[in-house]
Amino acid sequence: MKLDFELTTPRLILRPFKTADLQAFLEAVNQSNQYLQPWLEWCDNNFDQQQAYEWINASRLSWQHDYSYELAIFDRLNDDFIGTVSLSAITPLFNSANLGYWIKYNYHRQGIATEANIAIIQFAFQMLGLTRLEIITHTDNYASQKTALACNAIFECEARNRIFYQNKPMNGYVYSLVPQDLY
Repeated sequence: MKLDFELTTPRLILRPFKTADLQAFLEAVNQSNQYLQPWLEWCDNNFDQQQAYEWINASRLSWQHDYSYELAIFDRLNDDFIGTVSLSAITPLFNSANLGYWIKYNYHRQGIATEANIAIIQFAFQMLGLTRLEIITHTDNYASQKTALACNAIFECEARNRIFYQNKPMNGYVYSLVPQDLY
């Protein structure tokens, strides 16, 4: 898919990463580190400019080759980088993907993750023709669970060893969305 793609919502612009996003991305990760670190293994105190650069390049390549679709989220009013939302682990055999998201800490509790998720969920079902999305959360990541439910995702189960974090398996909650959940 082309990298000039863009989704808009009343408050947000979502688009593939650009190299120019490097500094804003790095600053957002570093500012939100303590909130992201418990859930995102890559987000540690040593996340640096080189890692951010590699992340952006990998994201762009994955987008171009239809391996995954990660969108940078920006505030429509001030162009502030807010976070990311992504479709990953796309599995053609099951016509499904995983939905992931994180939001910069100073944008928490404003419905931003829900708004961004709804946009990419519509993209997944309407443009990609997927028929199932899964949101996998840590069992104690209450904010992410609340966001999943706000997007009309259905809690399915606690899956054993569903998350591999810091070299050890742990249980995860599985939420799902199918096209009729939006309509």
